[in-house]
Amino acid sequence: MNNDFQRHETVPPYTRNLAATDQLKWSAEFEVPAIGADILIRINNIGRAKVVGYATLDGYLGVMSMPHEPPPWWVRQNGPPSLENSALAFGAEISPVTSKEKVP
Repeated sequence: MNNDFQRHETVPPYTRNLAATDQLKWSAEFEVPAIGADILIRINNIGRAKVVGYATLDGYLGVMSMPHEPPPWWVRQNGPPSLENSALAFGAEISPVTSKEKVP
């Protein structure tokens, strides 16, 4: 597998079999969220974000997302969230949310 970071506009073929060595891996039990969907980035308490694309790194598929209200440390480290400055998060690091759910 290619270990380089690569952006994708659509979901590339993937597997949920994390032992696979010849396919991209998605590390969540739920489906890959669609562009425009809201997710919760649980890792580092980044919070709710909107999916704006997809990317692969080290054989894993992730979502590129724009945090709605990232923590101050995130903004200091990364700058304001934007389409050009979106965050990569992998399936194991996120949860799907519906527009009606309130996220702490």
